[in-house]
Amino acid sequence: MGRVSLILTILLFVLSGNIGIQQTDVMYFASSFRPDKAKTTSKILINFNDTIPDDSLTLYFTGNDYPEAFSRNIHTAVCIDSLCRLVNITMYWELTGKYLGFSLSPGEELTKREHVPFLEPDYTRLNEILGDSSSQLGYYTPLEIHPVKVPAVNKTDEKSDGITGATLPDLSPWIVPEAAYTSYTLWHLVYGTTRDSIIAYTRDNLLSDQLFNHLLQEKDPYSRIIGLQWLSETGQTGDQYVDVAIQILHSGNYLASIQALKFLKKCNIGEERLQREVIKLLDSEDFRIKNTAVEFLRTSAQLTQPVVSEMVNRLKSDNYYLVNLILTLLERKVQPSFDDQLKLSLLLESKNVNVANRVFYFLLNLPDQSPDITKQLNRYEKKKQ
Repeated sequence: MGRVSLILTILLFVLSGNIGIQQTDVMYFASSFRPDKAKTTSKILINFNDTIPDDSLTLYFTGNDYPEAFSRNIHTAVCIDSLCRLVNITMYWELTGKYLGFSLSPGEELTKREHVPFLEPDYTRLNEILGDSSSQLGYYTPLEIHPVKVPAVNKTDEKSDGITGATLPDLSPWIVPEAAYTSYTLWHLVYGTTRDSIIAYTRDNLLSDQLFNHLLQEKDPYSRIIGLQWLSETGQTGDQYVDVAIQILHSGNYLASIQALKFLKKCNIGEERLQREVIKLLDSEDFRIKNTAVEFLRTSAQLTQPVVSEMVNRLKSDNYYLVNLILTLLERKVQPSFDDQLKLSLLLESKNVNVANRVFYFLLNLPDQSPDITKQLNRYEKKKQ
């Protein structure tokens, strides 16, 4: 009898352990958000016009009733070679449509080829894949991921890849091993019509000063960019966001800088202050950001003398590209002051001959030269001979 009791005890222990595992959701997130920590939720009906049965979004609110995230229950089939597996997964997005994470209900799991279940490293890898909005998965069709197999024409074809007329792309950096189509399908669900609907709903219903402050203070460039875009679309002056927009302008991210400049041009910041901030972009290591600054200054109606001095102060290097850019702007826009001319004349001693020559001819052709410049130009001309 004691032996039977022992067996029953062990059996109950094992079963209770299994029940405990099944009651725990599988959750992987790219941020600190957790759906079970939300104070309240709200259901939103949306016509997604896709094949997923659930036509609703769940909106999650924090303790202070701030809308924080969206989710959608995804029920879809992942089919390979006419064999289909049903996937039941919940996807989560930020209010901006940025991917947040996913969860699986108790008893649900994702599988790979031959119905091998995902292990923890596979789920972690999937979470990383889904968080990459620029993934190469966006450039392929389902047929390219898993081409339709057709009979090989000859033995040579069979030795190549067993699929006549098709070569599988190397997607290893962007997929979970042995789960290419599952990775592909879920990535396209994350960045498809659901995401578009979330962005549209937020833009139409949830914009607020609290949301703008949150987005513009984020370190993530995408959040900052879309925050500035939405703020511009509201028609507000946005003057209270000038300081944070200037920070974004100098963040070093090209797209964020572009959007910040567009926003600042609509604010009451003052042309001279904006020009001074843009001039700082000439220090950027990103060639595109430098060109953005040059184009803005080139199209400005005029450059004030303090702005010119800011530009001249940046010509303390042997970088011909930068020197030529700034001098070209000055030639088209404004006459540098005598003090600025003297600063420029120091570049006549540059180790870069091209820089020295460029400065020489710039100073030589000035309509109004500083009296002290003539001697230096003569000295440089004699040195060239």
